[in-house]
Amino acid sequence: MSGGLARRLYTAMEKNPERFGRLLHNDAVYQDLRTLEPERDTKEQQKEYVIKKLSLCMAVLLGGILLSLIVWIKEGTDAEISGNKLARNAYGEGFKSVTLVARDAEEAMELVLELEEKEYTRQELRDCLEEFLPLLEKCVLGQNEGFDRVSYDLNLTSQISGYPFTVEWLTDEAYITYEGRLARDTLECPQVTEITAQIGCGDFEAEHTFYANVHTKALQPDTAELLARQINKIEQESRKEEFMTLPSEINGRALRWSSKKSYNGLLLLGMTPILALLLYFGRDRDLHRQTADREEQMRLDYPELVSALALLIGAGMTVSGAWNKVAADYLTRKKETKERRYAYEEMLFMLHEMENGVAQIKAYERFGRRCRIASYNKLAAMLAQNVRKGSANLAALLREEAQNAFEERKHMARALGEKAGTKLLAPMMLILCMIMVIIMVPAVTVYF
Repeated sequence: MSGGLARRLYTAMEKNPERFGRLLHNDAVYQDLRTLEPERDTKEQQKEYVIKKLSLCMAVLLGGILLSLIVWIKEGTDAEISGNKLARNAYGEGFKSVTLVARDAEEAMELVLELEEKEYTRQELRDCLEEFLPLLEKCVLGQNEGFDRVSYDLNLTSQISGYPFTVEWLTDEAYITYEGRLARDTLECPQVTEITAQIGCGDFEAEHTFYANVHTKALQPDTAELLARQINKIEQESRKEEFMTLPSEINGRALRWSSKKSYNGLLLLGMTPILALLLYFGRDRDLHRQTADREEQMRLDYPELVSALALLIGAGMTVSGAWNKVAADYLTRKKETKERRYAYEEMLFMLHEMENGVAQIKAYERFGRRCRIASYNKLAAMLAQNVRKGSANLAALLREEAQNAFEERKHMARALGEKAGTKLLAPMMLILCMIMVIIMVPAVTVYF
């Protein structure tokens, strides 16, 4: 879908070259594509390349817009207030944090409310306990068939999924540990022991009382703090209700309630075009990196290529015969390894040009220009000069060139090694910092 839209968009942009010409026809991209795949129609290749980039950007834009709408709608429905009533989460879903805005005739007050999930009533807990106990008994038995014969460790679980209760256990440590393991390996005779489960949920079955001597505060609370207290009190008192009713006034002033909206959806919507642009121009950078990798590969292959030509020509082959032999050997290796080597691909392309009627001298010159590397230009000039005027010492010149190329390759390998070492510097520093933390933290902890 996005591909068809991208193609139509490209056609529309192409009709306005003054505005969109630089986006559609980038000279650097054209040269990189021509360098990487000279056998193809570069203009058509650049068109397909731009259409693919537009398709990717449009997919990102559409996805970002859709995601931002989903986030916006979700944020709008998370905390809807209807008739001053705020819906709680069902039991087990946890509390939800809501940012509320209360407005009266004079000011707007903002507060953050942590709305607890709906709690069970005591009757609901009693009904739930009847279902819970048989499941708890089955869970505790583990591998044992019943409590009348316990010969395996018990599974004294603290909670069962789907039920609101937490369980604490009291056991006779002489026979069963608090973890449920059998305390003794052997017994002279069976022993009966008690295992007590203390089941609780909130204030169900247990309560704790605190006593405090409270005095008047030196600083009296302002309206916002009074409202926050009132809200918290209502929230605690209404936990057994499905809705919490917000106060309609404070200190005789009427309140209008609304939930504070988050702008994450709009932020995401604003970031989407930026991401699309980064992807669009990032593809050009990736293409240029491929061209740089091609150049590095060709520089590394140059000594071997020249050495092979020198060896074959020195053995009595003609220049064209040696060229064909090197290219044919590459084709054989390519079928076995599936690895593409750009220097040899350029040699094959030159042979195709000559088969299509391009003169040998012209083919060598075009080979040198396509490679875009000084050493290959020099090789092409040497071979073209040999075709024009002949050269009795061509093999010696090629051997000398190969020797110089191998020396240059050594320098290049050394430079690449230094570059790799520089890239490893940051991870090494990070590892050093981690080691220092591992060493220092225990020492400091012991000292203090």
